[in-house]
Amino acid sequence: GLIFGIGWAFWLVLGHERIHASLEERAATVERADVEAVPSKSQSHVHKGGGHNQATVKGDMKPEETHSAHGKPLMALAHTRLVRGHLHAMGLGLATVVISLIMAQTSAKTWVKTIASISTGLGGLIYPLAWIAMGYRTPSLGIEGAEASVTAIAGPGVALVLLGISIAAAFLIKDMFSNQ
Repeated sequence: GLIFGIGWAFWLVLGHERIHASLEERAATVERADVEAVPSKSQSHVHKGGGHNQATVKGDMKPEETHSAHGKPLMALAHTRLVRGHLHAMGLGLATVVISLIMAQTSAKTWVKTIASISTGLGGLIYPLAWIAMGYRTPSLGIEGAEASVTAIAGPGVALVLLGISIAAAFLIKDMFSNQ
C-alpha cells in the first residue's frame, strides 16, 4: 500500500497534464452525447440535477476548490478524488505495517497472523483503487454515478481492512488480559 501510494503520488505530479487531458476527454464525450441527444422542440426532457451540464457538488469539496485551476467544479472533484486515492493508499499502507507489527507480538498462530496482515494489506490496496476509479469516472458518470460504480470495489476493501484490524484488536486485548 505504501509503495503504491508513493507511486500514485509521483503519477499525480508527473502525469498531471495527462490526467487532466484524460478527464477533459471523458467530460467532452459526455457533453457531445448530451448535444446529440437533444430532443426536438416537440419533445420534453428532464435532467437529473436540474440542468444541462450542471454539477451538483455535495460535501466532497470546499468552496475554494470549486474555483481552482482545475476549472469546472466537476473536474476539481474528479481531481480531489484521485488525490484521495493516494491519501488512502498511504494511510492504509501504514495501517497494514502497524497491524503486522502488532500481530507479530501476539500469541496468535502463524496462519492467523498471516490472514490479518494480508487482509489489511489487500483491503488497503483495493479501497484506494476505488477512489481512483471514482475520480476517473466522475466526469463521465457524474457525482452519484461515479460513487455508485465503485461500491462493489470499495465494500470488499473496507471489509478486508476491518477484518484485519478486528483480528489484531481481538488478539491484542486477549493477550493483554491473559498475561496479567
